[in-house]
Amino acid sequence: MSSEFVEPVGSPPVKGPITPGRVMLYTASVLFVVALAWFLVTIYSILILIVIGILFATAVEPLVNRLRRRNLSRSQAIMVIYGVLLATLAIAFVLAAPTLIHHASNFDQTIPSFFDNLHQQALDSRSSFLRTTGADAIAKARQAYIDYRQNPNIDSSQALSVVTSVIGGLITVISVLVIAFYWMTEKIIIKRLVLSLVPLKERDHAHTLWDNVEAKLGGWTRGQLILCAIMGVSSSIIFFALGLKFWLALGIWIGITEIIPYIGPIIGGATAVLVALTQSPKEAILVLIAVLLLQQLEGHILVPRVMHGAVGLSPLTVVISVIIGERLLGPLGAVLAVPIGAVVQVLVQDLVIARFNQSDTGMTGARVRAALEGGPPPTAPPTPDPADMQ
Repeated sequence: MSSEFVEPVGSPPVKGPITPGRVMLYTASVLFVVALAWFLVTIYSILILIVIGILFATAVEPLVNRLRRRNLSRSQAIMVIYGVLLATLAIAFVLAAPTLIHHASNFDQTIPSFFDNLHQQALDSRSSFLRTTGADAIAKARQAYIDYRQNPNIDSSQALSVVTSVIGGLITVISVLVIAFYWMTEKIIIKRLVLSLVPLKERDHAHTLWDNVEAKLGGWTRGQLILCAIMGVSSSIIFFALGLKFWLALGIWIGITEIIPYIGPIIGGATAVLVALTQSPKEAILVLIAVLLLQQLEGHILVPRVMHGAVGLSPLTVVISVIIGERLLGPLGAVLAVPIGAVVQVLVQDLVIARFNQSDTGMTGARVRAALEGGPPPTAPPTPDPADMQ
């Protein structure tokens, strides 16, 4: 009878002793992960530019495909779109620049009168809190602004920083356009390279998933740009008709904040109401009504039509994504949180559907798949009559 120890069937494999080679391998693995994390944190600004460039590329991709049907190459179609876009922005800037410059020149002179109007309205209020605490806070804010204007403490380094920021903004815009250009021209090669890493039997599914993600991102980007333009132009026209000061600047501000779902329109509308309050309470009420009507128009008519088939995130998911993105990367993170959340949702949804396709062929799996895909719930097959079975 042999005295050798026989390892029981199904028992976990016995790990070998920790050798210096294994220690070096584990240490190298940990260092690699730390170095990769440090590298990503270091170049996160570049990664953000790449993400913005890809989002812009997905937005203009349908236009590029339409122009290609007119016997234009991909590069020529992209350059035509860039030319039209830059020409449109240049014309809009030329038309809006005089009014914006006039508003900017009067803004500094008007701020003290804003504080005076708010202070007087607080004193005339029926609330004792506004007559005392509110009026004192407004007076202190007015004095702080006057002190800052008398001693702005702007030295040469701060002036250089402003100039550098402007140049940096122009470089950022150019970088986004260049990244989008090369992404659209080289996307086929990149896509083929990525799909080559996928097993052959899953390659068609991965191709479909790629197209689905790209369609969601493109729909969201185009929809947001259209909503920003509509809300900005509509707000400017309404504010001009109401006689609101800085109507064009406020309209542009509302158009910019529109890109942040749910939270952005509140920020833009509150700013307009606050400016109107410095003119008169009646003006503030009119502006508040106009802002609320615009938001109702956006929520019930524009968004369902413009964003049809785009991201499809639930309001709670959007709000949580925006808060997390703002905490991590500031306002830009709040904007990018929605498309990133859409990508995660598409991937998770695909995994869940694949799971039910493999493990559940009953009505439960069918209902879950219909809910995830946004289709109507399936109906159970009719129960056969025992009399018909005889």
